[in-house]
Amino acid sequence: MSDRADDEGSTETAVAGGEDRISALPDDVLRHLLSFLQSSASVQTCVLAKRWRTLWKSVPALRIVDDAMCDDGEMERSRTFVKELLRLRDPSPLEVCLIYSSYGHDYANYGEAFQRIEPWLQYALSHEVEVVRVEAHALTTGLALVSSHLKRLELTSVTFEGSLDFSSCPVLDVLKMSGCSISSNILSQSLRHLKIRSVFFDHINRSRISAPNLISFKLDQYDGLTPLLDTMPSLVTASVVDVLGYGHYGEESFSLVLEGLSRATNLDLRTPYDQNSVFRMDLKWRPMFNKLKTLSLNEWCMDDGFTGLVYFLQHAPILEMLTLHLYPIIKEEQHVIETDESYNSSDQSFLSKHLKVVKIIGDTKEDPRVHHILKFLYTHGVPSEKIHIQ
Repeated sequence: MSDRADDEGSTETAVAGGEDRISALPDDVLRHLLSFLQSSASVQTCVLAKRWRTLWKSVPALRIVDDAMCDDGEMERSRTFVKELLRLRDPSPLEVCLIYSSYGHDYANYGEAFQRIEPWLQYALSHEVEVVRVEAHALTTGLALVSSHLKRLELTSVTFEGSLDFSSCPVLDVLKMSGCSISSNILSQSLRHLKIRSVFFDHINRSRISAPNLISFKLDQYDGLTPLLDTMPSLVTASVVDVLGYGHYGEESFSLVLEGLSRATNLDLRTPYDQNSVFRMDLKWRPMFNKLKTLSLNEWCMDDGFTGLVYFLQHAPILEMLTLHLYPIIKEEQHVIETDESYNSSDQSFLSKHLKVVKIIGDTKEDPRVHHILKFLYTHGVPSEKIHIQ
């Protein structure tokens, strides 16, 4: 008798007069549905009927939750379960591996936490996994990933003190890092999308990001030394915003950020007001933005006679859209912008002939900074119909 026939009993237990549509689905569809469950729940479906007894073994996903909030006995049972899950599972390829572990949440087991989950991660890589997400309060001194199938990697809350060299993952396309601590370089020839958010870079040794094939890059809300960005020739969209750290450690003899981003078509550069911001410091290396069409800036570009803004208008010859964000007003910022209007009103040669729209985004049109921005723009030949205040 076939497995489908053996499911007749379960069909009879369905709602009276109803149809058991789940049992009518092909095995591949059932495996796909099971892949959205935590692995512990997926295994439990083996008791539903004979047909379900081994379906979990070939589910193309691992979703492992290692919860340290449980008592020691439960933690050990969790570890044993994962060990047996990997031992009994069919050697079929994986599409997704998600690992969540709070084992090192109190830092007491911080060093051991990654050792606990590393065998699970290596199992997934050895089974051709394409997408990996790891969220773990864990410390690793060397993340050794080797895979010719891994395409997407997402890492949360992990501390890295060793290499982040992804040269052994030749098809890795997307890397996302959130809440991590990074004390090393990030290197990849294959990456096309890189997003780094709320991370902590080292305060003494500067990290370097070398990913020459990136087409999108986002660095958001970081602390520590600003990383050195290598040239990204294929870059289309880039964003470095809400910088919480500091750029230069003494006098640097090279551009940290702007030269690496200078090939972008769309660029967003915003930081809390600081006369020594990494953007202002980088301008002295005079990068050109020959491909830049859309640009977003905030107050850092407006002091000293709008020096930063003038620079971009002079060095972005095909710029079409400019957006100026005004953060909530601070007394010191108001003073700088109000009292320094030293820009040369007779020089209009820097304006891009392609400039179509200038947006000013702030809390209120009564913001005194708006007046000074408008005066600057009118002085340099930007007609009012191109200016939009939001």
